[in-house]
Amino acid sequence: MMNKLRAHLAGLPSGPVADKKAIVPLLAAAWEIFDGSAVESMASYKVRRLEEPVWNPPVLSFTIERHGGTVMGSSRAELQRWAVNLDTFAATCGTAGHRQLRPTQPRLNVEPKAEDLVRLILTGQPDDRLKWREPSRRVQVLIGKIIPRGSAAKQTLEGRRRRLAGAIATRLEAAGWVPVADSAPRTYQKIDPEETAGS
Repeated sequence: MMNKLRAHLAGLPSGPVADKKAIVPLLAAAWEIFDGSAVESMASYKVRRLEEPVWNPPVLSFTIERHGGTVMGSSRAELQRWAVNLDTFAATCGTAGHRQLRPTQPRLNVEPKAEDLVRLILTGQPDDRLKWREPSRRVQVLIGKIIPRGSAAKQTLEGRRRRLAGAIATRLEAAGWVPVADSAPRTYQKIDPEETAGS
């Protein structure tokens, strides 16, 4: 298989390869011969997605779109630049950037959600997004029920939850509620005005 790839490339001028379809099956068939070809979970069948092949003897380089991040919900695919050396039988790769596959989700305005949750807390109302631990005195904000897992890519999800939690905390503290350090995350307790005055 390597001999067929060598023979085909030997007939090409140096520089960008005009007919990539001709080299795909030849490179795929010889792929596992190259040392390093399995890094980044690369496999011969993925070679069919190669783009922008360039032949600079003895090195054939190309870009390939990888979709590992999209499995986790990302809207971008990683672009890798591979180089295979036909003399040393070595394959190396590096990051060549990213490609936007679909529009990014618009930035979530957390302010209305924060206002709604704080209003419920200050009036002591029951809600499935809140867990009251002591009547009207201590409450836990269940952030996962407000912005559920799977509603966005992991990084976006974490950012949205962090911004919402911050907006809620700011409003509650202004209204006399403070975080409870020795309790579950995002648990707040109403300050007793008499205790505050006594201190």
